[in-house]
Amino acid sequence: MGKKVIMRYSNKNTAKKKVSFGVFFFFIFLKASYAQDFKLAGIQYNNYQKSEIKNDSGNQEISFQEFGVFVNFPKKLKNDKTVLVNGFGYGFVEASFDNPLFRFDDNNKKLQMFYYQVTLLHQWNEKWNLLVNLKPTFASDFETKLSSDDFIFQGAVTATRKLSSTFKIGGGLAYSARLGSPRLIPLVNLQYKKNRHEINALFPINAKYTYSLLPSNKLELGVKYNLNGGNFNVHSDDNSIDKINYSRVNFGVLANYQLTKILRLEAFGGLSAGRKYSLIDTDDTTYDFDSESAPFFSVGIVFVPPKRK
Repeated sequence: MGKKVIMRYSNKNTAKKKVSFGVFFFFIFLKASYAQDFKLAGIQYNNYQKSEIKNDSGNQEISFQEFGVFVNFPKKLKNDKTVLVNGFGYGFVEASFDNPLFRFDDNNKKLQMFYYQVTLLHQWNEKWNLLVNLKPTFASDFETKLSSDDFIFQGAVTATRKLSSTFKIGGGLAYSARLGSPRLIPLVNLQYKKNRHEINALFPINAKYTYSLLPSNKLELGVKYNLNGGNFNVHSDDNSIDKINYSRVNFGVLANYQLTKILRLEAFGGLSAGRKYSLIDTDDTTYDFDSESAPFFSVGIVFVPPKRK
């Protein structure tokens, strides 16, 4: 009887090991297929300091505070070559304007964004993988009844080829409001990893270089840039402004610290430049202006797949 008990324990232990290895290699496949650093869930805060509006004699300023939260649910399909990721996210933006063009209470505007996204990651063979992303989004101040003007459909398609054990390159096309108004954006993606050095880029949207430090590479230090923006349907008291969109380019240094195997603290800060804004009224007349470069910082905490050792 004693031997049978030991054998049952051994089988259970073996099953647990198989599940553990299965989960581990699933996440490795997910990271290998994804064009950028894949995150399971996270929360982030961004602060864009006051920036003086250009070509204005009244010393008028504009600033932004942003908060976001998201969660992704990956599932490997039965063919063992495809991962389906369902994701949900929420974003909150508080914009503070000191400009007579804006007819909002206390010169502040609170904007919100809700999105669902579905991403398909397919490994064609050892060298090629495909990513397809669809992201329907509601972006508005939600001060009036929802309409089709609050809806934006975004998405992207990229194909990536593995050239060596350290280098991958690919390309594709995105339709996004990241540059303010929704538009098509050609993409080139690049991934390089050797020893403690890593480069992840999705030109022209973002690029970063990191160098890993400490035992188990728990700390990453590096430099980064990204294009960032939004497009929101809004309501103003006199019904003069119908939409707000904006874009910016952020340059700076980053630090990521791995708190646990799957929990990471992220910080990014530097200079926000190319800060452009558009106000669109009910007659589709667009009022464009921009502001000076100014400091920004971003902090967040994310859940990520475990690193490959």
